[in-house]
Amino acid sequence: MSNYHRRVDCLHREICIGVVSYQTEPHNLLTYFEQFGPINHYSFSSPSGGGYVFITYENVESVNRCMVNRPHRVDGRYLHVKRAIPYTAEYPQEHIELSRDIMIISDFLDIDDNFLKELREYFSSYGTIYACKYCHEANFDYFLVEFADYDQVDRVILDKPHYFNQQELQLMKYIATNKTLMNIKYSSKETSTVAKDAIDVDDDQKFLKFELNFKESLAEKQNDYISEIDLRNEIHRLQNVLKRMNDDFINERKKLEDNCCEQLKKLNDDADKLNRLQQDLEQEYRKLLCEHEALKHENELLHEQYLTAELENFELTSYYEQILAEEKAKTAQYETEYTRKLECLYADGASPLPPAIPDDDD
Repeated sequence: MSNYHRRVDCLHREICIGVVSYQTEPHNLLTYFEQFGPINHYSFSSPSGGGYVFITYENVESVNRCMVNRPHRVDGRYLHVKRAIPYTAEYPQEHIELSRDIMIISDFLDIDDNFLKELREYFSSYGTIYACKYCHEANFDYFLVEFADYDQVDRVILDKPHYFNQQELQLMKYIATNKTLMNIKYSSKETSTVAKDAIDVDDDQKFLKFELNFKESLAEKQNDYISEIDLRNEIHRLQNVLKRMNDDFINERKKLEDNCCEQLKKLNDDADKLNRLQQDLEQEYRKLLCEHEALKHENELLHEQYLTAELENFELTSYYEQILAEEKAKTAQYETEYTRKLECLYADGASPLPPAIPDDDD
């Protein structure tokens, strides 16, 4: 794994990738990130891959493309991608923790009415800013600049030092660790001021001395109170705890396996029932389909018989109408002839009137 003291020339070209699955092949991971630009160097925290991965591109534009195209997903897992920030003893957690805000210590800054506006304009070159305001802690005052993305804050940290109005800004990430360190630092400074500068040293040297004394005193207390017997007892206790946790894990795993087996058996039974029901429905469907085909065939036969009967009826009707027309014509002819003969018979005028032609009803 790469150490935290990286070369200055590669700071802006390096990214840190976390939450990488140990099942992810290094080749697949590198192939995915090569789409944003050529890779100059890489290192894995584990020889088999997974864990944390550091990738150094050949140019800064590749890093910018990689950060713009977040989120990244490889082998079904979303990766945590950030710019690699070197470790510093002054702010020991900044290379690990993320924040969308920075705080700027207000000591020794010339503040006027336009200070916040100008400060906001200065940092707006890094992207969208939500707020820029003055804040107060227990032992110090600071300016809080709220960005839209944590990547903007990482870029600000990598570009240090920053000069504003010809003064170097003491800025850092807005995280709990930095706030605690600043409270300790400025608390010690106030104590030395009350003592009327009894010890004339620089504030940074006093803070580092305080931190060193604190660590040494902590180490001495640990050496005083942790003996070999206590250490063995603690190891034995932890082994027992680990054993209990392992036993609990085995029991819980067995319960889950039994529960899963029971659920699978139930699902198999339900699947068998569904299969049988499906077979019954398919058989019933085939039966109904056969009945439908038979009825359809029968309907076609009846339709043919109906058409035949309709044709025969039409032919009979036509024949009947033809005969009726002929008979009517003959009847009209007979009536004409009958009338003519009667007129000839009674042409003299002495005869009585000729009888009327009887109607069909008579």
